[in-house]
Amino acid sequence: MRISFANPRPLISVSIVMLAVLTCVAMLIVLRPSQTMPLPGRKVFSANRPPTMDQCAICHSDVCEAFETAPHRLTLTRAASPDVLEHFAGKSFSFENDGPLVRYENRNGELWLVSTTFPDSLRVDWIFGSGQHAQTPVSVLKNPDGRTESFQHRVSWYPTNTLGVTPGLEASPDMHEGLLQLVQPEDHVITMDCFECHVTHLPHNDGLINEAHIIAGVGCDRCHPGGHNHMASVEDGAISMERWSELSPLESVNRCGECHRRADQLTESELNPDRPVLTRFASVGLTMSACFQQQSAVKVDQPDLNRLDCVTCHDPHRPAVKDSAFYVRKCNNCHGGDDGMAAECASQPMSSNCLPCYLPKQRMTDDLAFTDHWIRVRK
Repeated sequence: MRISFANPRPLISVSIVMLAVLTCVAMLIVLRPSQTMPLPGRKVFSANRPPTMDQCAICHSDVCEAFETAPHRLTLTRAASPDVLEHFAGKSFSFENDGPLVRYENRNGELWLVSTTFPDSLRVDWIFGSGQHAQTPVSVLKNPDGRTESFQHRVSWYPTNTLGVTPGLEASPDMHEGLLQLVQPEDHVITMDCFECHVTHLPHNDGLINEAHIIAGVGCDRCHPGGHNHMASVEDGAISMERWSELSPLESVNRCGECHRRADQLTESELNPDRPVLTRFASVGLTMSACFQQQSAVKVDQPDLNRLDCVTCHDPHRPAVKDSAFYVRKCNNCHGGDDGMAAECASQPMSSNCLPCYLPKQRMTDDLAFTDHWIRVRK
């Protein structure tokens, strides 16, 4: 435990009491069991360490080289890394309503949270998020049961190179006391859930994460499990790796939805396109879109052209394309105006940018916006 409190146990007790309320307020989502299909279990807790990307690069050098800069690769970073220190160290943030002043400091190569509210400080251990949208500091600790818990910081870094309130934690910090003004406590279950969506391998001993041997970021084996078997089969002249192209569109999207949320995890009342929080979960919006649900009705000469899932538009091995014309061409694969194709916009030429109307950016906070993937005609 890296908190300089004289008696940390009361704080942990507060975390248990407040966790359910804070988490529900932050996410506004109630999960329910899958009603669609079973998904393969996440392999991050396996006792066997998966192949390294260097091993995969022996045969897949071009993909692995491109993947070095992909957001999935960068979803978890040690707080002591030089890039993180550059983003956070020396920056301050003040909450509204005369709330506490937050400041991050570089102390001998480690990132620390300090505040004017009280003299204690908190070491940052990990940074969640690639930085494409935001990066959120997380501090870990061992609870009285010997298992890993965490504190999610109420302040995050944004690509504008400024600090701002962490999405979902916009509640005024004066609702809480002491350190809880600056961080949200997460119990062991939620801590493990958070880590498993940001890692390829998460070794632990009875719930205590072995931080030294984490494989941070979403790597090859996370989306293509069974790497060791694949390498052995290649040596024998066979290919055993499951291909995403062989999955149905729904299976493919729900694989992404293991971390990006799935529509069948939400109640009917929660599946409301007017709920701003759903914009964060692209896989939910996509599966609710008429384009997705009716894709089999579109007739084109090349069947693969009218397939719609996450990887139709986004290569998970590379950063997302920023050119709107690229996505318009994807739309025109189905809305191209030919007989049997989906309807096209009668008032605009096919070369026009349809994204602002059908997939607009929705601002979540002053610092953060997401593309709404629930494709629909809007009011």
